[in-house]
Amino acid sequence: MTIELSPPADYPAAAFEKIPPQDEYAELYVLAACMQGPQAVTAALEILTSAAFYRPVNATVFQGIAEMRAAGRAIDPITLNKHLADAGKLGAIGGPGYLHWILQQCPYATNPGDYAEVVHDRALRREVIKHGATLAEKGFNTETATSDLVEHAVKAIRELRDQGMAAEDLPTEDILDFVQHEDTFNWIVPGLLERMDRLILTASEGGGKSTLLRQMSVTLAAGIHPFRTFEIVDPVKVLTLDCENSAPASRRKYRPLLAAADHIEQPVRRGMFHIECRPEGLDLTQPRDRAWMMRRVEKIKPDVLIIGPVYRLHAGDPNSEELARKVSVVIDEARATAGCAVLLEAHAPHHNGMGQHRNLRPLGSSLWMRWPEFGFGLRPVEDEKSAANTEGCRGRRVVPWRGMRDERDWPTFIKQGEKWPWETYRPIDADQFTGYSPTGAMW
Repeated sequence: MTIELSPPADYPAAAFEKIPPQDEYAELYVLAACMQGPQAVTAALEILTSAAFYRPVNATVFQGIAEMRAAGRAIDPITLNKHLADAGKLGAIGGPGYLHWILQQCPYATNPGDYAEVVHDRALRREVIKHGATLAEKGFNTETATSDLVEHAVKAIRELRDQGMAAEDLPTEDILDFVQHEDTFNWIVPGLLERMDRLILTASEGGGKSTLLRQMSVTLAAGIHPFRTFEIVDPVKVLTLDCENSAPASRRKYRPLLAAADHIEQPVRRGMFHIECRPEGLDLTQPRDRAWMMRRVEKIKPDVLIIGPVYRLHAGDPNSEELARKVSVVIDEARATAGCAVLLEAHAPHHNGMGQHRNLRPLGSSLWMRWPEFGFGLRPVEDEKSAANTEGCRGRRVVPWRGMRDERDWPTFIKQGEKWPWETYRPIDADQFTGYSPTGAMW
């Protein structure tokens, strides 16, 4: 049998005279191994998709293997030939003799994972060349904004880096197997905050949400529990992007917090807390600001990203679902890149005159009610003396404004503290079993 090596039809071969990176024998050995045992199929499908194969005939064979595995059928040269014939693809590989020829050429295909890695490596190189040619062509097209071109290049290469290591062709897991996996938590603060959590904190203007997030940023970086400040936890790396306050104003707010951490001999170590102040805001729907944020996330790799307020993250209509979606996609990209928790600040709407309390849901698009795993708002307690903005008071209820997707040990009541801006407390009329208090009274 004669094998013709030619680039796939969609490959920009005209741009290059060299033969694109490929390994014919690695492709054949992957296919041979898959026809010799189910373990090889599993190993190959964890790394490859059919698009990774340079020769279209080999891609067709591998796609057939993936389809048979998804259907739970045994795979060997006979059953695979039948599957391809039934799908009308046997002619595309040159007939039934091709599969037997592969086995003759590769009788001892014993390392399928290694062969698959070679095929994946060559495919990745071809994609880099292909994207490079496309970017070079776009670079000569002055109609494309330079910032858009650069952002496209970064996104394309990042996608190439991450592709191919968990093929979509693997069958979905049976529920009886799914529930057998041991659940583990990747805590930042045990019981309170886990990596990949998304939380939005709301309050009225001057309601203390920014202060609470500043307290959380310092305590987390110092290794102090944010609410039980006598309790030591593992310090984590924090990145705060303040899109509302100026640098001088922020410095004045953070100095006493850093001093409070020093006072209990848990100072914030250099490199654990990074901050950028952007009082002009960010527009994460635009490539320039998106790239600005992602550069910092990729360099610092924070465990916790604190950003906001929401209304300063794009320049358009705050009620726009489309703009909110674009912003949330960028924040989720940052979250996935760093594997971090995200704490987002948002304002609550004005009181509409109906009911006793102001709505604590985030102002703007309803997407922000659906997006986070956790949403809390700070509301003054009903007891006016305890709620007053005087020393030792400022009693606040921590009210969930959406159902929590998991259990978390957030406090129900906080008040002005001595060393820290906020500390937890138990109202005098709290139920001894449930902790419920109708007034939140401190005295």
